Amino acid sequence: MILSLSLPRVGERMQVGTVHRVIARAGDALRPGAPLLEVLVDLEEANARDCPAAFFVRLIATERAYLRTLLVAPGDVLQVAAPFGIATTTPDESFDGPALRALRTTSAAIQVDPLST
Repeated sequence: MILSLSLPRVGERMQVGTVHRVIARAGDALRPGAPLLEVLVDLEEANARDCPAAFFVRLIATERAYLRTLLVAPGDVLQVAAPFGIATTTPDESFDGPALRALRTTSAAIQVDPLST
């Protein structure tokens, strides 16, 4: 089965996320708990504030799959729900054609060393 990867909304005002770090690579066998990306979410664009409303999240797979393509790099800006990769449920399955559903993922807020940004 072909599975799509897309950026989830992690706050009601979130519109975009900036890829901070790509952890998974095309060809990886994913398992529940496997990290995929780290994304900077900046809510400033949605609502002006006196202090920055930015935080980092890690996107994590919650099911087994095989990552076939990953079309992002650090610095890329993704819209919410924008597709950025394809996974399949078996390693030798064709990934031509439409995805039947999204890869099941979750996200977790993380702390990033400010010197690494």
